Amino acid sequence: MNFKVTLALIAVAAIAGAVYFLNPFEKEEEKALPRPWFYQVSVEDMTSIGVQSEGYDVLFNKTTEGTWAFDIEGDIPPDHMRWGGIAYLLGGPQTKRDLTETKVIIEDPAEYGLADPHTIVDIGLTFDRYLQFRLGDKTTDGDHHYGQISGFPQLFLIADTWGEVISRLAKDPPYPKYYVIRNPKSIEEFNLFPRTDDPTSDPAQLSFTKKNGEWVVTDYLVSAEPHLVDMSKWEKILPLLSRPEGMKVHRHKVKDRDYSEWGIGDNSLSIEMRFRGVSETGTNYVDGVLLLIGNKSEEGDYYYALNSQEGSMQPVLLLPTLWIDTLAGLYDDAPYANK
Repeated sequence: MNFKVTLALIAVAAIAGAVYFLNPFEKEEEKALPRPWFYQVSVEDMTSIGVQSEGYDVLFNKTTEGTWAFDIEGDIPPDHMRWGGIAYLLGGPQTKRDLTETKVIIEDPAEYGLADPHTIVDIGLTFDRYLQFRLGDKTTDGDHHYGQISGFPQLFLIADTWGEVISRLAKDPPYPKYYVIRNPKSIEEFNLFPRTDDPTSDPAQLSFTKKNGEWVVTDYLVSAEPHLVDMSKWEKILPLLSRPEGMKVHRHKVKDRDYSEWGIGDNSLSIEMRFRGVSETGTNYVDGVLLLIGNKSEEGDYYYALNSQEGSMQPVLLLPTLWIDTLAGLYDDAPYANK
């Protein structure tokens, strides 16, 4: 074979091999896009949650017991009915239904309402780490908010319902019922159940009830007949029913739900306030708070107490001695009008 022809064939073979292995015309396979994410943190890593929304703000801290509490005096926990799952919701929802990462890079935050955001959420993390995200304007279809992690340029779409749940924490903080300050005029009924050896059969109960605008009191151990209340004395009591001022949390959770250590049980002195309320749909209803009262604290300035309607994570409360003694004293010294 001609030497020149041989060299030509070798050159063609080399080019063919290069094209085969390094084909510049071959369409590059597209890389799979990462799952949508807004931020990814572990609930266990979270130490605080702060929310600012339209002029309102609230801050929650994780307690040493691993529960959550408002950043207020007394370390009051949030209402379990509204708080349940909030930490997990803030711990990084990654479903397409809730969050979608767009390919848009934010150049002008004001274009998406992110220069003056609708809601700002600050997440404190372990090891002095920190995370902030912002919710801006709604999309034109109203189904999403524009969102951004502070310090990152990507634009996100956040489901409107998700954003509203978070912003409501600031606008309407999830205080437990026993901590809400109530207008004394909304109080409809006040009941005292003295400590007893047999709570199932003991009829002892002192009941103050508002009927047709007038307060009456009934001592069921004596008679079921109501008697008018001395309003000059009762008007000094009504403000106390707004809420027990100065309360604190002694223990955030008791795993075995055995409160006998603090003298709390079914046979405890019980204080109940019932009041008018309006649901989110505008329906009027009567609700209430029932507190079980235990022993005095070692210092004597508080009683241990339990809200019987708080659910699975019932904290042991500390209620001021003066508040308890004043209300409990009514059982032996009811303010009858004709007394």
